[in-house]
Amino acid sequence: MKITEIKPCRKHETKVVADGEEFLLDSETVLLSSLKEGMDIDRSALEKLKAESDFSRAKSRALWYLSRADHSKAALYKKLCRAYDSSAAEKAVARMEEMGLIDDFQYAQNLSTALRDANVSDREIMRKLFAKGVPSDIAKQVVEELDSNPQSQIAELIVKKYARKLETEDGVQKVYAALMRKGFSYGDVKAALREYSENLDNCEEI
Repeated sequence: MKITEIKPCRKHETKVVADGEEFLLDSETVLLSSLKEGMDIDRSALEKLKAESDFSRAKSRALWYLSRADHSKAALYKKLCRAYDSSAAEKAVARMEEMGLIDDFQYAQNLSTALRDANVSDREIMRKLFAKGVPSDIAKQVVEELDSNPQSQIAELIVKKYARKLETEDGVQKVYAALMRKGFSYGDVKAALREYSENLDNCEEI
């Protein structure tokens, strides 16, 4: 194949045209490979440069994603696949893991702890971890280790969010339904509401 055009087209990217085919390469890859217009190159060599370029660009994008927020391996891979092929995305994720920038277990621990402290139920935490791409075995382990107190969580939610609603018609039923949609069990909701009601009665008697 004969290279007929080498032209910068976007930041850090260069378009290389060979025999009418366009290849978008990382500019550094083009520079290091000493590509020049008019030179002949095997398709296999150009495809290899394309793979190296995609890997380099995928690594840069991965670092950018991780600078903005923590990710699970699966979530990072999925995002990278929007712009790069699966091979480049997989290699970039593996490189981030080697560098210690992604760790599914630590990610799951941090996220689950933050959610528990925000009074999110264990069931809902598990659902959110799955949605973030955390493997099921890791998600189950970190949730089991949370040592949550669902009745205490529910009590805080009632005070912060549902106290006024309990005073309205059908308020109790609506609060029951809302809390159970959040993943709390019927038994825990019932116990927390009973305790809240008893504390309220005691305060009114004083």
